[in-house]
Amino acid sequence: DTMAVPVVKGVKSRIERFAGAEETYTVEALMQNGWALQAGTSHYLGQGFARAFNVSFSNAQEAREHVHATSWGVSTRLV
Repeated sequence: DTMAVPVVKGVKSRIERFAGAEETYTVEALMQNGWALQAGTSHYLGQGFARAFNVSFSNAQEAREHVHATSWGVSTRLV
């Protein structure tokens, strides 16, 4: 139920972000030798990808809006 792997959470700088992302968050797993290994990332894509691919929804007022998208991933190195 628990991986029991110590991690450090962080936010990537503008130049380290996923292309097109407004923010990229990361968790770095700490290995026994003290090195950090990127184990997972989360990207807030804003509405840019929704505009590019025309992904929208009807809001409570039945007006069309572009979605706010995210992207998540973890490394198989976690297993």
